[in-house]
Amino acid sequence: MSDDVEVCTPVRKKSAKVSPAELALSRWTRMPIPTPVVRTAPPRRSAGLVGLPEWFWVTNSRPISGRTTARDVWVEVTARPQSLTIDPGYGHRVVRCVGVGTAYDKSRPASAQRTDCSYTFQRSSAHEPGGAYRVRVTVTWGGTWRGSDGSGGALPPLTRSTSFRLRVAEAQGLYG
Repeated sequence: MSDDVEVCTPVRKKSAKVSPAELALSRWTRMPIPTPVVRTAPPRRSAGLVGLPEWFWVTNSRPISGRTTARDVWVEVTARPQSLTIDPGYGHRVVRCVGVGTAYDKSRPASAQRTDCSYTFQRSSAHEPGGAYRVRVTVTWGGTWRGSDGSGGALPPLTRSTSFRLRVAEAQGLYG
């Protein structure tokens, strides 16, 4: 070797460490939260009745978990449905239910069933555009995470919505 040659050793940069909280938030924004599949009683293929509660419930609301890793950090994120919001449309009052509703069981008498998630229409939908209310149902999901370093916490809520038409008829009783 000559005296005018300098040998350099590469400097290894320390890679920036990802925090579990940042990784959890990144995973949360990519969670495969489904669009709600909503059932009603009476079913949407038939008209509901003015003054009788229309039941709402979601059929695809199981908790969802996902795990992701970046370098030597991992997090597990879990999403759970928290509430269901019914917006019957056209300026009617919005209803918020804890959970995702109770399924109506056709094999049991109506008098033996209860739900905390229903809406009672006070007017027929006959004068609404298309003869039906445009109902929007939104499910709010809450999330939690835990990380490889023992940390964890709550994540901001995520929502998914769907809309559909719902006919409501008015029936008159005749007394003789």
